[in-house]
Amino acid sequence: MQGDLAQCGLSGSPTKVKAIQNIVFQAKENKTIGSNDREIEELIVELLANHTIG
Repeated sequence: MQGDLAQCGLSGSPTKVKAIQNIVFQAKENKTIGSNDREIEELIVELLANHTIG
């Protein structure tokens, strides 16, 4: 594979960043779950249902 090294890495990136924002989520509740697959799957389903993720 051959390429122009000037177009590689940060200096060769055409991406321009207008602004960076840090978002801090405020916890309203907490939940302790085990490490088994069923509990993790239930948590993922809950997070998807309330649009926390996805």
